[in-house]
Amino acid sequence: MASSHLLRLGRVKGKNGVLEALKHNKRELQNERGTQSHIIASRSHLNYALHGDLTAQDIATHSKVQMLKAGIETPRSNCVMAVEIIFSLPIDRHSQDTRPFFSDCYEWTKQTFAGELLSFDVHLDESAPHGHALILPLIDGKMQGRDLIGNSGNLYRLINLFHRSVGVKHGLSRRDKKHLNQSERERLGRSVLNRLRGDSVQASAIWAWVRDAIMKDPEPCAQMLGVAVSPAPKKERHFVDIKRSKGKGAFLT
Repeated sequence: MASSHLLRLGRVKGKNGVLEALKHNKRELQNERGTQSHIIASRSHLNYALHGDLTAQDIATHSKVQMLKAGIETPRSNCVMAVEIIFSLPIDRHSQDTRPFFSDCYEWTKQTFAGELLSFDVHLDESAPHGHALILPLIDGKMQGRDLIGNSGNLYRLINLFHRSVGVKHGLSRRDKKHLNQSERERLGRSVLNRLRGDSVQASAIWAWVRDAIMKDPEPCAQMLGVAVSPAPKKERHFVDIKRSKGKGAFLT
């Protein structure tokens, strides 16, 4: 079965939200490095920018200037300052050349989303190869981040569009819409935790939260790690048990 891709949309809020998001994407946060970090520092030199090859501060300042030009001096407290799109591949794609995929993600983002693309950074120094697109949702002189993201229906529309435009081209499958039942979700969660044995994420100060989040919704992590849902073993019924079951045509002694 082909590997699957993952697309997520997120809201960046707060006065310094854009700057902090950019610092993470540009690997300018020193507290994200070290033995307790999920970032593999020895691979950080492999990261690259497809757009916005400036410092986090320079791009954040540009974003504020654009808002000022539009007459927005003090955004609302709940204003979406930026929309972040994350494109993620399974963990086994590290062994392949992923640049063509992320280049297509970059072009798709420019063609699909309104607003101004501030940056597009690709990270190859974490467990799964992924790209961050950061968009200033300044549209027609107004901040329209909420409308740009839309509801869950819009997310499904974007996922379908992305799959047809980019995913299929790179031999990727779309995330199955089928909802897992409780038993399947628990099995998948345990499989993900087993795959993470020995991973540095287990040494994180928030590992307990990560573990609980995985058990609650294991599918996103399973996709990135290439873990599939294992089918439940079927309990075979003996011919006599079938005949003795209640129902039309059953025989009882």
